[in-house]
Amino acid sequence: MKYKLEIIFAQFNAANRGWTSGKHPSFSLNRRLDPTYTQVKQYFPDAKLTLYTDAAEIGEPYPDVEVRLITEDKFIQGKNHHKWGWNNADYYQIKGLLDSKAEIAISVDSDLMFVSDEVRTLLPIIEKFGVCCPQNERQLVKVDAIHTRGNDGDYRIGEDASRGNLLTYDLWWNGFHTKNDRARKLLEEFARLMKTNPRRSPLQYTRAAWNTGFHPYSMPKQWGVGSGHIGCGNEVILHVGHLDVQDHYLEHRIK
Repeated sequence: MKYKLEIIFAQFNAANRGWTSGKHPSFSLNRRLDPTYTQVKQYFPDAKLTLYTDAAEIGEPYPDVEVRLITEDKFIQGKNHHKWGWNNADYYQIKGLLDSKAEIAISVDSDLMFVSDEVRTLLPIIEKFGVCCPQNERQLVKVDAIHTRGNDGDYRIGEDASRGNLLTYDLWWNGFHTKNDRARKLLEEFARLMKTNPRRSPLQYTRAAWNTGFHPYSMPKQWGVGSGHIGCGNEVILHVGHLDVQDHYLEHRIK
């Protein structure tokens, strides 16, 4: 079956391609949407491509990407906050899904690599379940987003009856069947939470699931291989924003 597909990128803070120290690489500033863009063109060549950004020059190397420029008055978090780039990007990825006119929309980070033709099965999976995303390797909200962790999470044990014992998600990519009303309510709640309290997005995603009673289909680890899932076998999508993932799977690091 052929689907009408839109791929959503969101990149904010042109001076910062990603992490610049520790286990995370800093990819070239010249092609900010790669390697994901190249992967999408290979496996989903007919997809519409859209970029939400505060810096139009990010889209200049990609003439087939529609650039939607977000001015500072439309930010959910100002530049005085050290996470403003990430939080605005996460919000506009989901906002882009909600605004998509395609049948299926997938928001993506720009540091993904598809390593199996099985990635094409993502489209019928999204259609079946309504909304899908990778699972967070730390699994529990109280591990990933507790307020003492220092990663912009503000979860406090006792704020809800789960006591943080819920699955937490990653938003490296997120798939949405736009005709699924329950999935739309989940994403709308996520957007509301991020806009009113810009915080760590996996936490706000789980909060949205708790508030609505509807949760994304959590994909097997092979669909989001980060540091914690290296060597799992049958890999489909690598998160090459982790240097140890690059070192394990690639002949050379990405420049």
